[in-house]
Amino acid sequence: MWKALLFFSVWIGITIPILLSIVFTIFKPLVLADDTGISMIVIAAIVSVCNIYIATRIWNRIEEKMYKRKTFM
Repeated sequence: MWKALLFFSVWIGITIPILLSIVFTIFKPLVLADDTGISMIVIAAIVSVCNIYIATRIWNRIEEKMYKRKTFM
């Protein structure tokens, strides 16, 4: 349990700022055209959900290998 929490914390802490800076640079015209900021919230939510999905897939692969080796917990 604590390994998964540690992995997700480190993964999200490292990748979210990088991904958001890349995505907001790519979609800069869209973000500048929107005065309300809704597009920024939507883009950030989509990027965050995709990042969490990728982290979950990676953690499942790591966990399978740990179960096969019986080195979990």
